[in-house]
Amino acid sequence: MSVSQFNSIRAIASVTLLAALLSGCSVNGNYTDATEPDAAKLRFVANTDNASLSYFDAQHCDGQTTGMLNNLFLGDTPRRVGMSVAPPADARGYLEIKLKPDQEAYLRINTQVGYSVCGGAFTLKPERNAEYELTFSSGNRQCTTLLQRVARVDGKDVRTPLVIEHKGLAACNGRNPLFVKLPDPLPDTPQRVTWINQIIDSSVIPVMKPDPTKDAADRSTPEKLDKLIAERQGKLGFTLPDDYWALYRQNLIAFDNEAAQNKAETLKRYTDEYRLRLQRLDDKQLEDWAKPEDKSAKPANKAAFEEYKSMALYYFQAQKSVLVDTINHHLDRMAQMDRQYQVCERYSGCWKLSAR
Repeated sequence: MSVSQFNSIRAIASVTLLAALLSGCSVNGNYTDATEPDAAKLRFVANTDNASLSYFDAQHCDGQTTGMLNNLFLGDTPRRVGMSVAPPADARGYLEIKLKPDQEAYLRINTQVGYSVCGGAFTLKPERNAEYELTFSSGNRQCTTLLQRVARVDGKDVRTPLVIEHKGLAACNGRNPLFVKLPDPLPDTPQRVTWINQIIDSSVIPVMKPDPTKDAADRSTPEKLDKLIAERQGKLGFTLPDDYWALYRQNLIAFDNEAAQNKAETLKRYTDEYRLRLQRLDDKQLEDWAKPEDKSAKPANKAAFEEYKSMALYYFQAQKSVLVDTINHHLDRMAQMDRQYQVCERYSGCWKLSAR
């Protein structure tokens, strides 16, 4: 889930909307569905006024439009591609498109709500035959974007939230103002490394650091594992071999072990990304950014403070991504276990591979 604040730039939004209204392809857009037999499918659900979804890839760095939704003067685009999961019952408007599989795409959402505009953008590499649902809503001066993998599993709709990745589109870097080409990192020197380490170290607050004592306390005790296993045994209603329950316990311990490393992994991703960004600065910039903080404990340099805020957001996104990875790894291990012992043939509540 990503959250963007409304920006009061009504004039720009009005021009954008007017252009869409005057365009001959404003209802259905100019995007052409992928034709591969294993193309992925995506449903865009818009719960806001004047919503549109633009598509970018290596061949279309200037973007393609997919149509307009919830506009006062235009009917919603009728684009549909026959997805296996029905749209949410409360969806105000939606469209469906086919995406080329195994190819990075950049999707951008735009909407005008009253006197403000709201939007978001992210990178997606669709898997073959996969189905996705992208939901865009607004309220309380915020807009929210939810990306989910959807599938029909045993006659039921399954929606699995996915982490939204803001990686841009490397193939389009430098092609237009939307995809700015970043400078290459400069070579390290002892002084540059000192400045960079100083900037990163001063940005890391105690809550971001691993706490071995707390991590140990959060682990499941043998008694808790016994209780979880006993609860599962009570739900099954049939007997499984001891090897199954030994593997069940092993998987629970594996989840604990991976979860205990989440904070360290999040911090590593944070510091790696921050270091890469700082390596693009020249010596004068690094020296200025490394100056002591002001009385409010914020970087004294304005540009440094803006990057500091950007990296704080990056940390929380990385934290969410690491958590989702850990949960998915656990679900996969448990699903493989139940498949190995043919549990799903006898119990509808078995562990299943997640729809992602």
